[in-house]
Amino acid sequence: MNQVFSEKRIKNQMIKNRFVLPPLVTFNFSENGFVNERKLNHYKQIANNGIGMIVVEATAVHPNGRLSDDQLGIWDDKFIPGLRKLADVVHKADCKVLIQIHHAGAKTKVTGLEDIVSASDYKNARALSLKEIQDIILDFKAAALRAEKAGFDGVEVHGAHGYLLTQFFSLKSNKRNDNYGGSFENRIRIAEEIYKEIKRVTSNDFIIGIRMGCNENSLNESKRFAKTFEKIGYDYLSVSTGLDASQIEKPTHFPYHWIVYGGSEIKKAVNIPVIGVYKIKDKEQIEYLINENLLDFVAVGRGQLADYNFTKHLRNNEKILTCLECNPCQWRIDGSKCPRQRQVRQKNAN
Repeated sequence: MNQVFSEKRIKNQMIKNRFVLPPLVTFNFSENGFVNERKLNHYKQIANNGIGMIVVEATAVHPNGRLSDDQLGIWDDKFIPGLRKLADVVHKADCKVLIQIHHAGAKTKVTGLEDIVSASDYKNARALSLKEIQDIILDFKAAALRAEKAGFDGVEVHGAHGYLLTQFFSLKSNKRNDNYGGSFENRIRIAEEIYKEIKRVTSNDFIIGIRMGCNENSLNESKRFAKTFEKIGYDYLSVSTGLDASQIEKPTHFPYHWIVYGGSEIKKAVNIPVIGVYKIKDKEQIEYLINENLLDFVAVGRGQLADYNFTKHLRNNEKILTCLECNPCQWRIDGSKCPRQRQVRQKNAN
């Protein structure tokens, strides 16, 4: 596998190979925002098969910024004991573990909540006041500090997929006329201030990464975002999509998805590590992307949900249970309903 199983450093942390589990929410795997045994077992199985780094799923920095009622929480110290257990089970497998910190903004879905907030009046949300923006920045800082206290190696700030930070970055949703709207510098300001606050209270070795879109307004502007994130001090970029699914053009000869292409283009613009993602699921794809230096790390999501032994199977050149690409993905409902997971359970029962 050439470079695929080689080490690569992020900040002062050595990652043992180029495989990353991206942050994938496991709905119904937690109780009232707390880590439980099902959640621990999920991450433990993936870590035990040799992956280099796990980024734990989107974890809410405020109860009114959740994606769902059962989203994992980090907005209070009461979550630290469970999160510490999670970090510990991953570390026991010699795997680095980060946690993604998140606010959904206009995409918040909390039962009974009517006061939804965003960068501007957008869809069903109202514009945040300046005081509320500062409070949310401090929520991200407090979440990162809790993550370090729980033993995580770092955090990934969620600045993609149409959530709150993206609602500030995007020209489609940000119509503010103050220091957080209008110019490029103003629209990125919230990410800069979140970084500075986290950096101020965490240790020198604590990783601070950010997930971003490759199509935020355009590929060219996304490259500018990437360069600015690097200048601000972020330690790595995890490249996905921005506010919406507006596709960027990719060359006809590029063999993979346009999101992967976007990640490869952003890698050319920066010197910090870049993680690429989306429908990367077989040996040939992974080898090509790493060996040709198109990405620093490959995030395999659905592939590892379908086959907890993905990394071990790949290393040993064994058959992988490939994702069947169900529509909708059964993991969005309950991971136990995944047909590949059922197949493994039936095999183990026999």
